[in-house]
Amino acid sequence: MLCVRTSRNDKTFFSFPKAGLAVAALALFLSALPSPNPIFARDSSPSSVGRPGEILKIPAEYGEVVYRYNEGSPNQLFIIGMSHRDSLTRMNGTRTAKTQAEVYKIGEWLIRNKGLELLLPEGFFKTKPEKVEKEMGPRVEAAKKDREVASPSLETLEKELGNNRTFINAEMLLIRDYPLCIDQVEDKICYDAVSNGIQKLANCGSNLDEYFSVRSELDYLQDVRTGTMLQKIPGIIETEFQQGRIKNRKAFLTIGMSHILPIIRYLNEKRIAIYPPATGNAQSGNHIEELNLAKADFGVSIILPRTLVDDPKILRVNRLDKIVADSRK
Repeated sequence: MLCVRTSRNDKTFFSFPKAGLAVAALALFLSALPSPNPIFARDSSPSSVGRPGEILKIPAEYGEVVYRYNEGSPNQLFIIGMSHRDSLTRMNGTRTAKTQAEVYKIGEWLIRNKGLELLLPEGFFKTKPEKVEKEMGPRVEAAKKDREVASPSLETLEKELGNNRTFINAEMLLIRDYPLCIDQVEDKICYDAVSNGIQKLANCGSNLDEYFSVRSELDYLQDVRTGTMLQKIPGIIETEFQQGRIKNRKAFLTIGMSHILPIIRYLNEKRIAIYPPATGNAQSGNHIEELNLAKADFGVSIILPRTLVDDPKILRVNRLDKIVADSRK
């Protein structure tokens, strides 16, 4: 595992592969993943940054916390649900740029108010020379001391993120504007298996029997991919902390909305429990193990951007409507 720290001038040291991975209820729904780019808590006192037991409350115009788990722990993972560009055309949908702007503001708020220094983006794969890694540390430390970045407005961000001529997303802007440590949480084997499953599903045509068989297998592969990512996170955070790259055992994960429901299920059960479909092939198998986040005493907060959490259709499609309603009681 390599850690990529980057600043505004270091945009060539990471890549986001072209892909889109998700299946939504009753139709094929491709959730486009990030494709394979400083200022710190000045507005909050050191004692308030990451205070254990503090109830997380995101500014309402940016989004909303819809799920809380073990919130009193000093070890914290903040999960931001998001929407991506279309996986095939690479174009923004009607709400993509606005949602991405809100994701940026949520990430920025967490950096400033919770002292976060580690970003774990879905779909990120590292391609950085060893020489660059050796040089990166001093440059980042200089950026921390000497650079300040004005906080952009939601409108400014939406305009920048809405440019369809250049691929850019919220994570790339956060990495540009803040000296964050960024790590790969994706598992290449799981990622490729889901990609292949999506291609198979797209080629099913009007054969409904084949469609539902492939679809069931794809849902299973997607759950395995989600669980695998989740299991890797405590180890990644601990490594970064022990090596002195981050000052606390905290991170934020940006991930598509279709992953949120299985993540909540794994947290509620404190284990990963995934069973293959009846139509699965011989390579499918049960995946049952204790949840590493629970074993490592992590708290988890799941945050949805305002545009998504206020859209009843999106919540229904991702089966999050009841969860959001319960969180508001």
